[in-house]
Amino acid sequence: NEELVALMGGEEAPRLTIKNKGQTIIMLCGLQGNGKTTHAAKLAKYYIKQGRRPMLVACDIYRPAAIDQLQVVGKQAGAPVFTLPGEKPPAIAKKALAHAKDYGNDIIILDTAGRLQIDEVLMQELVQIKEAVPVDETLLVVDAMTGQDAVNAAQSFNEWLDIDSVMLSKLDGDARGGAALSVRAITGKPIKFAGIGEKLEDIEPFHPDRMASRILGM
Repeated sequence: NEELVALMGGEEAPRLTIKNKGQTIIMLCGLQGNGKTTHAAKLAKYYIKQGRRPMLVACDIYRPAAIDQLQVVGKQAGAPVFTLPGEKPPAIAKKALAHAKDYGNDIIILDTAGRLQIDEVLMQELVQIKEAVPVDETLLVVDAMTGQDAVNAAQSFNEWLDIDSVMLSKLDGDARGGAALSVRAITGKPIKFAGIGEKLEDIEPFHPDRMASRILGM
C-alpha cells in the first residue's frame, strides 16, 4: 500500500498552481470524448466555491456544438464563457486574457480541441496556444476507463506539451485506477484532480492514498 501511495505521488494530494495575485491560466487538453468540456466547468465551479472568479474560454473551434456545450455547462457552473468565432485558438486565448483582466476574472480555463487520436496538427496548435499565452498549468484530461489507450495518449501529450498534471475523468464506479498508476508512471507528472460522477460538483482533488486502497481493494 505504501509503495502504491508513493508511486502515485505520495501522501499529500498535489494541488494546481493557483496564484494569489494576478491571473492563473489553466489549459485543458486531451483526446476527444474524455470529458474536457465538462471538466472545464467542474473546475470552474470548484474554484467559484473557493471564492475565485474563473472564466471559461472556448478554444475548440472544430467540433460542432463544442462552443454551445461549453456555454451550457459554464452557465450551470456560474462561470462566464469567452468565445470569439472566426479566430484561431492562440488568438482566442490571447484576447480572452485581456477580457478577463477587464472583468476581474483571476482563473482562465482554456477548453481546447481534442481528436479521436493524436495528430500533429492538433499538437502544433496546442503548442502555439502555449506560445501565445503564459500557461501556468497544462492539465491533461484522461478517461480512467480506457486503460492502455489513456497511457499512450498521456505519453504523447507529455512529449509534445510537457504537461504539468493530469485529471482523471470517469473515476466513479468500478474503474479500478490502473490507468492512474500507469499514467503517473509513464509521464512522471502528478494526478491532481479526479472526476467522480456526472454532476458538475463531482470533482475532487486526487488522493493517492485513497486510490491505492481502492486498487488493492482494501
